[in-house]
Amino acid sequence: MAERINQLGGKPDFNPEGLASRAASEYGKAQNLVDMIKENLVAERIAIEHYQELIRYFANEDPGTRAMLEGILVVEEEHANDMSDLLVAHEGQSMTSN
Repeated sequence: MAERINQLGGKPDFNPEGLASRAASEYGKAQNLVDMIKENLVAERIAIEHYQELIRYFANEDPGTRAMLEGILVVEEEHANDMSDLLVAHEGQSMTSN
């Protein structure tokens, strides 16, 4: 994303304080593996929704950014599937999305 921001004439902000304030999800406080997996799955689903929204926003106005976001979305969906599989393996049930 930083590369795309540069391509568009912007300046990426890597300040840790700024990153935390702009994050779409929160830092988890899980105490065990199953809870950590659940928190991660929720965070992945939030990321998926966020990227879907961005893809709709850019639509045909900026195909380069949209394509980049679509690639990231595929990876986030794979992560969510991995977390769901882990949850089933450790707990025997999946967290289905609403």
